[in-house]
Parts: sequence; C-alpha cells; structure tokens
Amino acid sequence: IGRVLTALRSAGLAENTLVVLTSDHGDMDSAHRMEHKSALYEEAIHIPMIVSCPGRTAAGRVDRTHLVSNGLDLLPTICDYAGIQPPAGLQGSSLRPLAEGRSPGRWRDNLFVECEIGYLMTDGRFKYSVFDPDKGARREFLADLKTDPGEMRNLAGDAAHTSVAKKLRAAMAACLRENRIEFPLPA
Repeated sequence: IGRVLTALRSAGLAENTLVVLTSDHGDMDSAHRMEHKSALYEEAIHIPMIVSCPGRTAAGRVDRTHLVSNGLDLLPTICDYAGIQPPAGLQGSSLRPLAEGRSPGRWRDNLFVECEIGYLMTDGRFKYSVFDPDKGARREFLADLKTDPGEMRNLAGDAAHTSVAKKLRAAMAACLRENRIEFPLPA
C-alpha cells in the first residue's frame, strides 16, 4: 500500500486519485479453534474497507453505523466517483456519501452473507446464521454482538430473543427468494 501511495505521489496523481482498500474474507487465524474462512464468525466476515479521496474524504473517519458490503458496494462507489451510472440491476449502493461524511439517505437495514456451509443475516447488532441441514441438527445460530462480541452464546433457542430470530429469518427468506437461492430455513 505504501508503494502504491508513494508511486501516486511521485507521479503527481495523489490529489486526483480515489484509493479503495479492501480484502477477501479472513481466515479465522485460530479464533474459535478454526483456521478456514468458510465460517460465519466476525473474524471471517468482518473485513476492511477504506475509501480515500484527497479533498473529499476526511482522514480517520470511521463509519460503524451503516452495513457495508465490499462485494455489493464497490462497483457503485467507483462509478459514483468516476461520474458514470453503474450498471442497472446492482444491489449495492455507493459509499461516497458515507466516505465524505454525508447522509446516504435510505440505507440497508440488514446485510446478507453466504459461505459454503450456510447463510447469515445481520442487522448490525444481531447475527442470525442458518447452516446446511446435512451438516448437523443445530442449524441456527443467533448472536448478540453488543453483549457477546466473541459469539460464544447461541441465542437461537432463547425465548427472550424469539422476535429477533424471527425478524432476521424473515429478512433472510426474502433475500433467498430475491436471489433465487433454494435453501430450506427452519420453521
């Protein structure tokens, strides 16, 4: 990253270049005694996304409020900064308002994540995961990231969290239908 930024400065392009840094999903690095990215824990799915444009974005601004997806939001963001219309039918939104400290208007309430063993729907605080029915009897996992950031307690069967699980399950069902994904959800 340092070499790229140095090259931009050396070429006189640093003040007129949008720089976006993101990555693939994490590999767990022994968190939850796992080392593979095919998991729905935060260590695998919570990835960096940095948008920098001199004179437009403030250094050090961090947005922890809005649910961002690098896979969905990257192309609309680049198109927005380039001043062109993104291709029709994209599900993502430009991050430009967020990067520049402005209100994005209507933003997503939930974010859908998939991996080879299941699917996840999050509202930012709660994460609801459903796993392949062939992988075991305990298919659902609900975590409260505010009270349990390590995701150590499964609240899916907790009566106090039934409404949260039901809301996220319904949002997941809608997303699966919209994307034509055949996957059985628990009742």
